[in-house]
Amino acid sequence: MGLRSYGPLAQVPVHMRYPFMRAGLPLLALAICAVFALQGCGENALRGPEAKPPTGLEPAIEPDSAATWPVTDPNSDPAAPSLDMMITKSMLYAAGLKHGVNPYLVMGLAWHESGWRPAVVSSAGAVGIMQVMPSTAAADGPALLHRAVNLLDPGDNIDIGVAILKHNLDSYHNDLAKALTAYYAGGGAVTDWVRLRTDCRHYVWAVYNAAMMFKEGKGPA
Repeated sequence: MGLRSYGPLAQVPVHMRYPFMRAGLPLLALAICAVFALQGCGENALRGPEAKPPTGLEPAIEPDSAATWPVTDPNSDPAAPSLDMMITKSMLYAAGLKHGVNPYLVMGLAWHESGWRPAVVSSAGAVGIMQVMPSTAAADGPALLHRAVNLLDPGDNIDIGVAILKHNLDSYHNDLAKALTAYYAGGGAVTDWVRLRTDCRHYVWAVYNAAMMFKEGKGPA
């Protein structure tokens, strides 16, 4: 039995009728590789010190254990050059104890945010030592502290900033990375570590490293 012809197209080789088949197996291999590459954008795709979230610091302290902490930071250096810095450090430490947040985490976050400068205002409009947005303070002051706050007052600024951090820790079950991400970029940016934006991972590790620096008595203040 001879081959039937179904018109002019039947006389054209298959690879010419369907150009995508010219690539054959190489094209299929590339497609498979692309699928595996996308699947690899998870934990195994992250490399270096930021491949995983930091875990060496307990972010919160239990209310009944606050009494076991010294009233002031035991690493405080009485020969420190700036009295203002020492006062700010004491305020940050005390606010951490008040709200049940590790005081060294509070110090590290504030240092990374502002260098403990009470009058600094970011390009986005965040104010003071804890770099709190005015709109956030207007909503969270009454909600978390049951009062209005003045962000230009260092005591108020620290109080509301630490209250927000504590609220984030409670909301994310003391997950340090998620709580810090929410502080930095808002709750909409919070996700699993492997899907977290690069700038958020940088922020989490920067705050963590600053906190550990203060915990070890090596802080700049």
